Amino acid sequence: MTIFRPAHETDLRPAYEVFYQNEVLDSPHPPSPGDVPSYLRHVFQTGTIYVAEHDGKVLAFAGAITRANITFLTDLFVQPAHQSDQLGKTLLHSVLPQDDLVHCTMSSSDPRALALYIRAGMRPQWPHFALRLEKPTHEMPLTAGMEIIEADPGDHWYWVREQRAIPLWFRRQGQIVGYGYIRLGAGTLWYPQACTLGPIGVSTPEDATACVLAAVNWALQQADVLRIDVPGPHPCLAALLERGFRITYVDTFVSTSDTPFFDERCYIASGGDLL
Repeated sequence: MTIFRPAHETDLRPAYEVFYQNEVLDSPHPPSPGDVPSYLRHVFQTGTIYVAEHDGKVLAFAGAITRANITFLTDLFVQPAHQSDQLGKTLLHSVLPQDDLVHCTMSSSDPRALALYIRAGMRPQWPHFALRLEKPTHEMPLTAGMEIIEADPGDHWYWVREQRAIPLWFRRQGQIVGYGYIRLGAGTLWYPQACTLGPIGVSTPEDATACVLAAVNWALQQADVLRIDVPGPHPCLAALLERGFRITYVDTFVSTSDTPFFDERCYIASGGDLL
């Protein structure tokens, strides 16, 4: 009999192994799984994780974090051999119960995942592009007058402590027009040494591209491989592709809200795991 229950801390490793099996499926040369990623411990400590367990073995897990009136599904992974057993549906309803909150996530391109989220009331909003830049040979041209100032980390202890994040302000003509985080310790399974950009927020869409390019230039002084996840409507997308970034994956942002709760032209999230 399969049991669905809240996760214990000892479940994090077997849950991560489920994620790993999905990531390296059919890969001839998979990377080492490494340690349990810090974001998964962060979800466990500040959000909700459920597991599906059979005979003491974790077969699937789901995670979600609620902030204000938004619940973001961070993870939903099922062992490849059990992906037709309805485990995902039960776990989804465990971490996203019927309530008055906005539910959202970044759906993979798997049609089964999109169908599951749409049946749960989340509607596709826009494509979400995972981009990567490796060892560029030149800097990005900057908008005249754009300055970068290192900021006080404030209350964002998780990014600073666990992912070596550097908070930045973007200033033009004496006015703060945006902020950003350069996360030096937020690589991926395949690129563990990559530097991840985001979140990056700006006041107006007109400042969006200039601030992102400034963040990229700053990050290039720290790392050879950069990652950034960009909403399809964001103005910087074409500029980054023109300057050598490559699309590595395309998710779909889905939400139960008909009215966007952030301006996708002005905001780049921290990634697909944490909005």
